[in-house]
Amino acid sequence: MVRSVTALFVSFLCTILFQTQGFGQKIKPLGLFLTDSIEVGKPVYFSLSVRHNPKTEIFFPDTLYDFSPFEIISKRAFASSTDNRGSLDSAVYQLISFDVSDAQALKMPVYVFHKKDCTAVFTKPDSVFLIKSNVVEKVKTASLKPETSLLPLSSEFNFSILLGSIALIIGVVGSIYWVFGQDIYKQWQLIKLQRRHLEYIRSFNRLMRNARDRNNIKDAEKAIIVWKNYLERLEKKPFATYTTREIMDNMPDEALAEALKNMDSIIYGQVISKNMAESLEVLKSGATRIYRNKRRFILDTPMS
Repeated sequence: MVRSVTALFVSFLCTILFQTQGFGQKIKPLGLFLTDSIEVGKPVYFSLSVRHNPKTEIFFPDTLYDFSPFEIISKRAFASSTDNRGSLDSAVYQLISFDVSDAQALKMPVYVFHKKDCTAVFTKPDSVFLIKSNVVEKVKTASLKPETSLLPLSSEFNFSILLGSIALIIGVVGSIYWVFGQDIYKQWQLIKLQRRHLEYIRSFNRLMRNARDRNNIKDAEKAIIVWKNYLERLEKKPFATYTTREIMDNMPDEALAEALKNMDSIIYGQVISKNMAESLEVLKSGATRIYRNKRRFILDTPMS
C-alpha cells in the first residue's frame, strides 16, 4: 500500500515538472491520468495543473463539474508555489468509472478570472484503457477406461425448461420496468439534481458568509462565479461567460437584475456596499427557484 501511494505521488510530481511555462506564455493547463489502465468500479487518479502569472486568478473545477464518463469521488488541491517561471496550481481528482468502453478519455478546464467574465481553458484529452479480466478454466478431458458392465445412458438436457425459465425472467423484469421503470428513472434524476444543489448551497453559503463577515470583495467575486457555474449546469447555457444584461435576457426578474447591478458596482468599483449580503441572498434565492422549477419539470414530464 505504501509503494502504491508513493508511486501515485511520484507520477503526479512528474506531471507538475513537465509544465515549464513562463510569465508571458499563454495559459496551457495539463491534465493527465496517473495510470494508463483502469478497471470497472475501481478508482483512478487524474492530475490537473497549470502554470500562470501570479497576478492571474485561477479556479479549478469542483465536485459539481461533469466528469463523464467518470464520476468524482474526491478532490485534493495542493498549495500554490511561485518561482521565476510563475505560479503553479495543481490538484488530483479521484475518479471512478462504470463504463465498459475499451478507451475512455477526459479533458478538464481551468477557469481564468477576468474583470468581466470567467474563461474556461481546457487541457488536451488524456485516455485510459479498460482492463477486462476474463478467466476461462480449462476443461479436463476424461480418460477412458475399459468397462465390461453396461453403461447407463446420459440424461438429455431439457431445453424446454431452460427456455421457460428465460421467458419467465424476461417477463418479470419487463413487468417491473413497465410498472416502475419511469418512476425509478425520475427518482435517479432527482437524486442527482438534489446532490448538485446541496453542493452548490454549501459552497455559496461559505463564500457569502466570508464576504459578509470580513467585508471581503474577493469572496463575493468567487460567490458570483460559483453561482454562474451552477446555473450553467442547471440550464445548459453558458452563464459563466454571460454579462449581466445577457443573464437578465435569459432570467427576466427585477429583483435579480437589481442584485446583479449592485454586485457589479461592488466588484468593479471595489467599494463595499451595505447591500452586498442582501444582493447575494437574492442571487441564492433565484438559483434555488430555478432548481425547484427543474424538479417540477422532471416530475411533470411524461417519459417517452
